[in-house]
Amino acid sequence: MKYRHEFSVPESTATVWRFLERPLDVARCMPGVESVEPLEGEADGYSVRATRKLGPMSTTFEAKVRITGRVAAERIEFTATGKAVRGAVGNFRARNAVTLVAEGTATRIAVEGEVALAGVLGSVGSAVINKQAEKTTAEFACNLEQALSAADPSLAGAGLEEAAGERD
Repeated sequence: MKYRHEFSVPESTATVWRFLERPLDVARCMPGVESVEPLEGEADGYSVRATRKLGPMSTTFEAKVRITGRVAAERIEFTATGKAVRGAVGNFRARNAVTLVAEGTATRIAVEGEVALAGVLGSVGSAVINKQAEKTTAEFACNLEQALSAADPSLAGAGLEEAAGERD
């Protein structure tokens, strides 16, 4: 199944790119992410655990995410492979790309990819998965905008917990 979602943030492309270059901080903006750990021996590989609701079921996933390509300030590509470890049984494989386009002082972000689901996950159906992808992307966009718009721009993504604490 292929998908594409777009949104804008009121930050420069350079600011957004600097943030995207910190995958652990980006992961904190993803809804449902519980943990992210660098993969030993891989400069651009991460182990991720996340829980998301897919239709009527909630599922916890464990995945390996690897950054596979970069064009500075324009595009980052990554793959993810994983399996459900709680909830619906199944596994998945995904290829994704995030593209940045300057729009005046803002940045348009396009997230596109292709995902293959197997097992019970594969039986959920593309309509349910696509709806969840839209919801997740909207939540990610809101979280990303908040991280980038921290009171002190140097805090954006540097430690979201610290930045959030300063805004409270």
